[in-house]
Amino acid sequence: MTEQQLMNAIELISVLGLYSVLFFKILPTYRLDSFRQRMFAVRDEVFDFAAKGNIAFDDPAYVLLRRQMNGLIRYGHHLTVFRMLMTFILQKMEVGNASPNWTEQWNAALLKIGDHDVQEKMRVFYSRSIYIAVRHLVSGSPLLCFAILAVVLAMVPGLLCRNAALGAKQLLHSAVSKVLVGPLDRRRIEEAAAAA
Repeated sequence: MTEQQLMNAIELISVLGLYSVLFFKILPTYRLDSFRQRMFAVRDEVFDFAAKGNIAFDDPAYVLLRRQMNGLIRYGHHLTVFRMLMTFILQKMEVGNASPNWTEQWNAALLKIGDHDVQEKMRVFYSRSIYIAVRHLVSGSPLLCFAILAVVLAMVPGLLCRNAALGAKQLLHSAVSKVLVGPLDRRRIEEAAAAA
């Protein structure tokens, strides 16, 4: 081995080591911190909304939404594609589940709110929290990113022909929510948060 080959090998090993630290230590930590910070921001907006007297702090919709966000913040490091799929499979395998799921409780709590504007604002807060969770989920899986990109690219011609007015961001948001939001089981996150 010549001196030049040895230097090239040392450079390659050094670069691979630095990239490993970047992709397996620094980037995941940043992703989790960023996810939690965005979720904290939405939770703070919900709190400010209630503090202004728009909704009571003990209102079931407020309590459910706040618990859901707290669970996502606390267990964000467990929010992975594999766990989401396992939760979805286990949920489908459950037989005779008589207790209402989180979505049913959420919808019932929203219907109890008399003011339509407050209902809509709570729905917006909920949608934003789910969007942040899905974004965190997708960004943690390169394979899922490529799969979603492939699905979106496959859907683009058909969607553009039907509705050319859709913007690229809205199209991507629609595709991501159709693929991911359905299987994301908020009830399991809520139960884990309540049990801890």
